[in-house]
Amino acid sequence: ILSRAQNVHAYVNAGFLIEWQNSQHRIVASARLCFGNIRPGYVHAQIVEQLLEGRDLYDNATVSQVFEQLLTSLQPVEMQAEASPEYRQKLACSLFYKFLLGSAPQELIHQSFRSGGKLLERPISSGSQTFETIPKKYPVSQAVEKLEGLIQCSGEAKFMNDLATTSNTVYCAFVTAKRVGVTIEEVDARAALQCKGVVAFFDLKDIPGDNNFNNTTLLTVPGEIEEIFCAGRVRYYDQPLGVIAAVDHDVAVYAATLVQVTYAKDQVKIYTSMSAVLAEKEMEKDRLVSCTSNCEEVSNPLLEPGDVLGRGILELEPQYHFTLEPQTTVVVPVEEGLQVWCATQWMDVTQASIARMLKIEANTVQLQVRRIGGAYGAKGTRGNQVACACALVAHKLNRPARFVQTIESMMECNGKRYACRSDYEFQAKANGSIRMLSNNFYEDAGCTLNENVVDFLTTPALKNVYNLTSLNFKIKGTAVRTDAPSSTFCRAPGSTEAIAMTETALEHIAFACKLDPADARLVNLRPGTKMVQLLPRFLASTEYRKRREEINLFNSQNRYRKRGLGLALMEYPFAVSFALCYPATVAIYHADGSVVISHGGIEMGQGLNTKVVQVAAFVLGVPLERVRVESSNTVNGANSFVSANSMASELIGIAVRKACVTLNERLEPVKRSLGAQASWQQVVEAAFTQSISLIATESFKRGDQSNYSIFGLSLSELELDILTGNHLIRRVDILEDAGESLSPSIDVGQVEGAFVMGLGYYLTEQLLYDRQTGRLLTNRTWNYHPPGAKDIPIDFRIELLQKSPNPVGFLRSKATGEPALCLAVGVLFAMQHAIQSARQDAGLPREWVRLGAPTTPETVVLSTGNVVEQFSL
Repeated sequence: ILSRAQNVHAYVNAGFLIEWQNSQHRIVASARLCFGNIRPGYVHAQIVEQLLEGRDLYDNATVSQVFEQLLTSLQPVEMQAEASPEYRQKLACSLFYKFLLGSAPQELIHQSFRSGGKLLERPISSGSQTFETIPKKYPVSQAVEKLEGLIQCSGEAKFMNDLATTSNTVYCAFVTAKRVGVTIEEVDARAALQCKGVVAFFDLKDIPGDNNFNNTTLLTVPGEIEEIFCAGRVRYYDQPLGVIAAVDHDVAVYAATLVQVTYAKDQVKIYTSMSAVLAEKEMEKDRLVSCTSNCEEVSNPLLEPGDVLGRGILELEPQYHFTLEPQTTVVVPVEEGLQVWCATQWMDVTQASIARMLKIEANTVQLQVRRIGGAYGAKGTRGNQVACACALVAHKLNRPARFVQTIESMMECNGKRYACRSDYEFQAKANGSIRMLSNNFYEDAGCTLNENVVDFLTTPALKNVYNLTSLNFKIKGTAVRTDAPSSTFCRAPGSTEAIAMTETALEHIAFACKLDPADARLVNLRPGTKMVQLLPRFLASTEYRKRREEINLFNSQNRYRKRGLGLALMEYPFAVSFALCYPATVAIYHADGSVVISHGGIEMGQGLNTKVVQVAAFVLGVPLERVRVESSNTVNGANSFVSANSMASELIGIAVRKACVTLNERLEPVKRSLGAQASWQQVVEAAFTQSISLIATESFKRGDQSNYSIFGLSLSELELDILTGNHLIRRVDILEDAGESLSPSIDVGQVEGAFVMGLGYYLTEQLLYDRQTGRLLTNRTWNYHPPGAKDIPIDFRIELLQKSPNPVGFLRSKATGEPALCLAVGVLFAMQHAIQSARQDAGLPREWVRLGAPTTPETVVLSTGNVVEQFSL
C-alpha cells in the first residue's frame, strides 16, 4: 500500500499463501502470512499460521480469532519518516482482511463488503479541453504548440548545468550547521582541505561586502538579513555556514561533511514549527507578529432561533517546490567582472546580491538565462544563496565555478510554502446564510519576515466569492517566526491558503446545517459577482445533483469502498500594482525580415516565450515562424522585475506590443511609399536603406495594466478504499475564466498543471521534521512524494470560459499560471463526503472531520472508524 500510485516504497506490504486440505477450498492445511515494514525485516505471523491449520478460513469465528491474534502479533515499531505504528498495524490487518474478502466464495460475503476485497484499479486516463479561439486575432488566441515543447520532450533543451565550461572549473557544496539556536565558535576545514580534489573552503570572513542573499528593498522587511553564511547564532538546521570548492561535484559534497564545527554552550529554546510556537504558553515577544485584524471593528450578532453555531481548525503544512532543475549557477570570471548563468526568476536581485556581496559594481556582474526547469517561486530569491556562494568561489579563485545543489541540500536549506493554521468560528442561519464568520489564522514565516504573505497575498483573497463584509467577517492574521528556513512564495502563495480557509468554512457550514454544499455556497454568493451566473451553469453542466445522488446510493451499498464529490469556488485576485519594470527589445533583420526578441522575463515552462512570439507576430503582421526569442540577460533585461505571480507573460507581452507598435509607426511611411503590393521583406529592406532604426526597446510600467479577478470552479469526484486509505480521483471538472486566452493550449496546460500540483499539496506531499533538532526527515524523492502520472484525475475535463473577454486585460486575456491550484482544495471536500459515509457505517456520531494538507492514507484510515476486531465476512 503506497502513498501514491507508483514509484514509492510501501507503508506496509504483505504476502499470503494458503494450502487447502481438499478441493472445497475451505479447510486450511498450511498458511503463510508475511508482512513488510512492520519493523526491520519481514514479520512472519507464525502464531496465526498455526491457528489457521485445520480451521475453516471463511468461518467468522475463525476470522475473529485471526484478527485478535494479528493485533497481538503485529506490533510495529516507531520509525523516523514512516507512518505511525497504529496505522501500519491497522493496514497490515486490513490487507489480510482484503485477502479474505477477495478469495472467499462470494455467497459467503456480505454483499456490501464484496468491493472491499479488491485493490483500486485505475483505467486509462481520458479528458477533454474546451476553449474558444478568435481567428481574426491569430496567431494570438490560436492553440499553437509551445515553442520549446519538442526539444524539452526530446531532452535537447539546454539548462544551466548543460553549459560547457573549461577543465579548470570547480564544483561547490554547502557546509551546514547541525544545531539550532547556538553560536558557532569555530569552523575547522582542515580535514576537508586534505581530501584529494578539494581546492578551497570559504565562509563568512571571506565575504568582502554584504552577507545577504536577498539584497533588495522589495518584498523584504528592513533589518531582516538573510545570511549567505551563518553569522553567529544558527537560525535553522542545515543553515549554510560555508562552501567547499573541489574539482568534482561528488568530492565537494563529500568533503563538506568533513568540516568540523564547534558550537558554544549557549543554546536557547528553539521552536522548529509553528505548532510548537502556538502550543507554548510563554514565548519570546517577537515570535508572533500581528499583521492584520479587524476584530475590534466587527461585533457578534445576537443569536436568533434556528441559528447554527460551529467552529473548526484547518491546518495546512508547508510544500516544497519540486522543480526538475535544481538550484544551479555557473560563474565564469571575465575581463572586467563575472559572467553568470543562473536558474533565477529575478535576474535583477540576483545581480544586485552578487555585486553587493563582492563589493563591486553591478555592471560587472552580467547574467544570462535561456530557460529554467521549473520554479514555482523557489527561484525568486532562494536561489540567490547558491548564486552568491558560487560567485564568491569564482571571484576568489579566479576560475569558473559551478554550483548544482543536491535535492537533499535544497530541501534542507531552502524555504517552502508558508504553513498555515486557521481557527474559525461561524454563526449561520438554518439555510446556511452566514451571519458571522471569524477567522483567526497564522502563517509560518520561518526565521525572517521577508516575503510575508499575510497582508500582501492572503488577506485580499479571504472573502473569495462570498458576501463577507465588515459586518459579518472577522479576520485576524498573524505571522509566526520559527527556527526554520525563511518561508517563501510558492505557486499561488497566500491565495491558496486563503481560499482553502474560506472554502473549508463554507463546507463546514453546509455540514452543520445539513445542507448540500452547493446550496450553502449559492445562498452566500456576493451579489453582482460573476459567480452568480457561473455556479448554476457549472452545476448543470457537470450534472452535480444527479451525480451526488448516485454517489450516495453507491455509498449505501458499499461498506469498504466509498465515493465523494467536492465543489470548490474561487475568486483569485490578480494584482499587478506592485510590479515595476519589464523591458523588451524587438529587432528586425533587414537581410531577410526575420524578427528576434529579448526581454527581461524568465521562461520557466509556463509558455512565456510562446505567448510573446504570438503577440509580436500578431502586431507586426508576420508569420509566427519568422519570430524567435533570445536568452534573457541583464543588458536588454536590465532592472526587470521578478517573473512570478502569473504576470510575466502578460506584462512582457505589453512591453513587446509597445515595441512592435513603435516599429510599425516607423515602417508606416515606407509602406505608404512602396504601395500595398510591397512585401514585408521589401518594406524592411527599404527602411534599412533609409537609416530607419529596426530596433525598438519598450517597457511595461506601473499603470499599464489594472488589477482584476479570475474566477474558477472545480468539481472533484474520488473513490476511497476505506481499508487502506488509498484513493482514485475518478473525475475532475474545472471551469476557469481566462478571458480571451492568448494561447489556449498553453493556458489549459497551466490549469491542469496547477491543479495537479494542488493535488500533491493536499494529498501526497508530506514534510516531516525532528521536533527536537529541526532536521528535515523527508529530504528526497524516497520519502517526499509529489503526484505522478497515475495520480492525476482519470477523467480530466478543462473548460476555459468562452465569450468572456477581460475588458482591462492585455488583449482581453487573463492570467492562468497559478489560480487553478486554489481549486484543488475540493478533493478534501470529496474526501470528507466519503469519510462521513464510512463513519456512519461504523456507527460513529455525525461529527466534522478535520482534514488538511496533506490528507494522507493514514489520516483517512484513522478517521473512518474501522475497528479490526469487528472485521467479518
